[in-house]
Amino acid sequence: MDTRRLLRVGALALAVLMLVTACATGGPTGATYRYHPPVPHDPPETWALEAEADDEDTGEGEAVFANLPTDFQPVQVSDSELTAALTTFWLQVPLRVSTSCPPLYVGRRLALASTPLSGEAWQSDLARSYGRFCERRGTPGDCLTLFDDGPHLQASDKRGIALALAVGPALEGVDAEVRAMLDPTRVLATLGFTITAYMTLLLAPEPVTKGAALAFSVLLWGYLGWEFFDLLRAYAQLYEDAPQASSFAELREVGDRFGRVIGPNSVRILVMVATAAIGETAALISKGPKLPGFGQASRTAEANTGLRLMDAATGAERVIVSVNEGTIRVVLPINAVSMTARNGGGVRPALKPNAPTKDGRPLTGGYRAFSSFRAFKRYMGKAGDGLEWHHLVEKHKFNRKRFGSEALHNTENVIPLDKDLHTEVSAFYSSKRPNITNSYSLTVREWIRTQSYEKQRSFGLLVIEKIKAGEW
Repeated sequence: MDTRRLLRVGALALAVLMLVTACATGGPTGATYRYHPPVPHDPPETWALEAEADDEDTGEGEAVFANLPTDFQPVQVSDSELTAALTTFWLQVPLRVSTSCPPLYVGRRLALASTPLSGEAWQSDLARSYGRFCERRGTPGDCLTLFDDGPHLQASDKRGIALALAVGPALEGVDAEVRAMLDPTRVLATLGFTITAYMTLLLAPEPVTKGAALAFSVLLWGYLGWEFFDLLRAYAQLYEDAPQASSFAELREVGDRFGRVIGPNSVRILVMVATAAIGETAALISKGPKLPGFGQASRTAEANTGLRLMDAATGAERVIVSVNEGTIRVVLPINAVSMTARNGGGVRPALKPNAPTKDGRPLTGGYRAFSSFRAFKRYMGKAGDGLEWHHLVEKHKFNRKRFGSEALHNTENVIPLDKDLHTEVSAFYSSKRPNITNSYSLTVREWIRTQSYEKQRSFGLLVIEKIKAGEW
């Protein structure tokens, strides 16, 4: 019995020793740091959670993690070019829109919510105004199919109305040409669904993954340049304002404000790309080069990044859009750039921002990326004497799920740090700092992991600077 007890105690002591000495993003318990008095840290279970990335993420793939610039002018699309493109796309792409009749459609008025619940009189007024909008377009009833999910206008329905009012004018010039073939209001409804779906993905804190959503975002970037983030911010404002509207006039103002912020040209580009995106992923990829001004957009993208627009749209693994910081980062296959020469030292050179692509053109802001930290270390070697590799955006499973492994294990995000400084930085992330997190219960790590990629990276640089200066 005594022998078994001793074995259990020994095993427990060994486990504790392993947790205390493990190096990753956690810090050792009970330590006192020169920059701050001792503070509570994450429990050992959390440290183990942060350290597990190396063991779980064993992929060996390589890629390029590139920062896409937006400091170029948008492509100009004329009304005639838009008309020709939309007419062609509408004839080629099937429109998958429900044609159900609203059950409460009476006479020539939309009677939905005509008997409102207490305190919801605005519902009937807004519904009747919406009905009159549909009548004026020659499609009386629930022309945007907003009541398929119930008898009241929800927040998403009001966003749909505001967006329709914003992009509707871009369709007016082509209504006459397609009215005999297609219901333009149904087309407007389909466009509303398409734009809302993609814009919501672009605004989400998660990265846009493979498929039409990725190609949609890359094409918008290539066409809009510096107006890309104007569009995203304007839609974010529409997303917030539309649910607060209690009248059709207020929704019209929300839609008009969206159109004024991004301008008529950006509205035309948005409608044009969204129309090409209707259908499957292959539809957008095949239709992309047929868009008006595509040659100009592709040449601009290539001049600013060294990448062909459709190569980026079809070959990219992932896109990370940070709206507040105004940055777009994309994961590209490794063959997008040429291999850099290795130097004679123990550490291999990182892919430099101006490294040439496979056909000799410069790739701006490109960094070599890997699907695991193990692969990164195999290529880069040791950090150096007295140094350790440090992830500015930490490599725990939450970030890996949000941004992907290549966004974490790349030569921009992983830097060499002095061992003692690395220990202090890791411990800082495990500490609780209410003056930073505005919470007495969250550690710095738990707080920062909810922020955008750019926010986490800039904060990581700030932490190093402050600790080196003895301020934190």
